[in-house]
Amino acid sequence: MPVSSPVFGFAFALAIGFLIGRTREPAPHKPPRPGIRDFLIIAMLGGIAGHLANVIVALALFAAVVGTIAMMRVHHPERSGITTELAAIATFVLAALCLTDERQYGVGLAIVLAIVLAERDQIRRLVREEISDEEYIDTLAFLGLIFIIYPLLPAGSYGPLKSFNPREIWIFVILVSGVSYVGYFLTKYTSAARAALMTAIVGAIASTTAYTTALSRTVAEAPESAVPASRYALISNSVMFPRMLVIVAPISPILALAGVPAFAAMTIAGIVAAILLSRRGMPEGTHVSESNFRNPFAIGPALEFGVIVALVTFFARAGRYYLGESGQLAVAAISGLVDTSAISLALASSVQLGNSTATTAVIGMTLAAAANAVFKAAAAESSHAPAFYWRLAAGFVVMFVVGAIALLLIDPGAFGAIAQHALNS
Repeated sequence: MPVSSPVFGFAFALAIGFLIGRTREPAPHKPPRPGIRDFLIIAMLGGIAGHLANVIVALALFAAVVGTIAMMRVHHPERSGITTELAAIATFVLAALCLTDERQYGVGLAIVLAIVLAERDQIRRLVREEISDEEYIDTLAFLGLIFIIYPLLPAGSYGPLKSFNPREIWIFVILVSGVSYVGYFLTKYTSAARAALMTAIVGAIASTTAYTTALSRTVAEAPESAVPASRYALISNSVMFPRMLVIVAPISPILALAGVPAFAAMTIAGIVAAILLSRRGMPEGTHVSESNFRNPFAIGPALEFGVIVALVTFFARAGRYYLGESGQLAVAAISGLVDTSAISLALASSVQLGNSTATTAVIGMTLAAAANAVFKAAAAESSHAPAFYWRLAAGFVVMFVVGAIALLLIDPGAFGAIAQHALNS
């Protein structure tokens, strides 16, 4: 029986009625209201309406459901709220959706609705007690950055050498603000050490440049967090190397395999440096999350970072324009100042097309990461905390010295070829 069969559709519809009806089953000694049996019937009627796909029949069944629950409400005016009635209407509509080609949305939304209804008390406590008015306004401001300002920005590149792309620059503004936002709530709802580590990992996945910049701002506001901040900044920047390999792997598996020795060495070196460099000078029990990532929402530093990104992007574009693709390594170093993803993808495409060797591409990715580290070290100096930016700079030196040694000892092209042969066999 195919999954698209109406039998499965009706089964899903009845399951929806059961899930939502279970949350509305009236408690003893409480005013009566529609319960699980009523919701099963409503779901069955909704499924029939969806299966017949007849507007008149659907409207008639819908009117019958609404009329019935309205009559029950009239006979029991002591009840307060209309959640059950709204849930009944939603059950009818979602059950009908299960008998169409969009049944996955009906099932998914029904599960969400059942969770919302079942966790009523927890949601009410979260909204009323856990989230302050200031945090709520900050959340709206952050969402405004993404869903209001970003769509209004013009698409495309402008200015000299087409180096000014408003949307790309705004993405960095969102990332910097997002790291602070995520870090703040992780700090609030988890332990200090766990929050700092989780924020570092999230920052590594999103953008180590944005994460390091946001962390620098945090240290500037709370200098006592400089040493633990350096630890998590180095951990995040160590995770950057596996992320680079993951990015290029779908385009050029050979390049991803060729970069494993050097990038694994830099990752391990960075984590070891993070632990060793922060062992001294950190008071017992101190964590970076104690400084609290900025909340209320601070847009100013994020905008300043956006201006810096625009300037660096211009110089990177100028370098590429005047050096040409022939200066591949120089272009990789310049392009990597702000972000390593774009140049990594370009190098992967070049290897896949046979225009570059795996060895040259791995060196180019390493140079891009090194240039990016220089930019982040300069951004870290804005914290005005030597205990932070000197440790970060020292960790970067350790990473790339170890990476250079690995490149000298192990030819990336030969390693990639051996690994590829082993996988193929």
